[in-house]
Amino acid sequence: MRIAEEFEYRVKNALPDGRLLLCVSGGADSVALLHACVRAGRECVVAHCNFHLRGRESERDCRFVHWVCRCLGVALHVADFDVDAYMEARGLSLEMACRELRYEWFGHLREELGCSRIVVAHNADDDAETMFLNLFRGTGLRGLCGMDIDNGVIARPLLGVSRKDIECYLQSIGARHIVDSSNMSSDFRRNFIRNELLPAIETRWPGVRKALARTRMNLGDALKICDAEVSVRLDGKSDFLPVEALSGCAAPAMVLHGFLQGHGVSDTQVRDMVRSLRPGARWHLRDCDAVMCADGLHLLASGAAISAPVAECVVLPMTDSLKVEAESNRDHYILYMDACGEDIEWRRPEKGERMSPLGMRGTKLVSDIVREAKLGPSERSALMLLAECSGRVLWIPGVKRSSHRLLSDHTKSVIRIVIKKN
Repeated sequence: MRIAEEFEYRVKNALPDGRLLLCVSGGADSVALLHACVRAGRECVVAHCNFHLRGRESERDCRFVHWVCRCLGVALHVADFDVDAYMEARGLSLEMACRELRYEWFGHLREELGCSRIVVAHNADDDAETMFLNLFRGTGLRGLCGMDIDNGVIARPLLGVSRKDIECYLQSIGARHIVDSSNMSSDFRRNFIRNELLPAIETRWPGVRKALARTRMNLGDALKICDAEVSVRLDGKSDFLPVEALSGCAAPAMVLHGFLQGHGVSDTQVRDMVRSLRPGARWHLRDCDAVMCADGLHLLASGAAISAPVAECVVLPMTDSLKVEAESNRDHYILYMDACGEDIEWRRPEKGERMSPLGMRGTKLVSDIVREAKLGPSERSALMLLAECSGRVLWIPGVKRSSHRLLSDHTKSVIRIVIKKN
């Protein structure tokens, strides 16, 4: 009986307040969680997903969960899913399709039933497997930390409990559970890690699971320090990241990850951002666009028009010192030009238009100039240029200026435009 008491004490202390939505498949982990919650006197409702992937076995699972809930007096909600249709429509793998379907439903059900948390039965072994999965995919500090025990929406009270302890608990209280036969197959990546990789490692390092748990705890402490630094740099901003937040930053990728959390940003996009943080760059995220301007990174509605670069523009009288300053300038984000001429405007490049680049005869396609500058796809799609209202291109900031409106001995006044760089 001591086994049961210790297990339930650990679960009770890890459970959040309020009504709980328990996700129960019928396997050992979720059944143990359900029994522990009921025996702790917590108010809970159960959600069960039927993906109809294993024929009669799927129907058996559903019947078993119905039976357990009736025995314990807990309300049950069941959802049936057409996984094949969802996979085809979204282009997802089986694992990802099932994950999206169940968590989307759990989220709606949680709001509908007024539950404080979605409670899932991930355990310490699951956490170790997740660490390996993330490591093999390629990940950072956050991915190596595994799963959160409680992120405010999803709670995992069994995250510090091993699968072996869960099975001992069920045995001690005489509770039944079912076995998913698909867990025995190593075709899925997680199952391969569970059934073959970790057992093989344990033959050489018997205490590897505890060592991994300590490692995740240490990495979690390091992540808290990083998150605190990121939080200071973000300063509560949700749709604008000033350039100062990235200047002099030792880990700009972590700041960008923190700022863009929840917008479906990928590691590849973050790496692209770090390399290409110059005005005009644009990245398409899941629900918005991230656009780099001179003052910082802005989040805009998908496809929204890009504003003209934020620039300092002044008209100055021509002097010898100003002429020397202009002639010595090698910064592609600063432009000096003769103020005598047509009005100018910021606009997007037009298909097939040409420019007279400084230092060469004739004209060249703007598209070729941009391509030769080796800008990324996101930068090219977001590029703004300065042109006369009649259409003549004068400047592609960060890339090239034209041979028009150069300063000369006849220049009376000068337009100086400065776009700040990160």
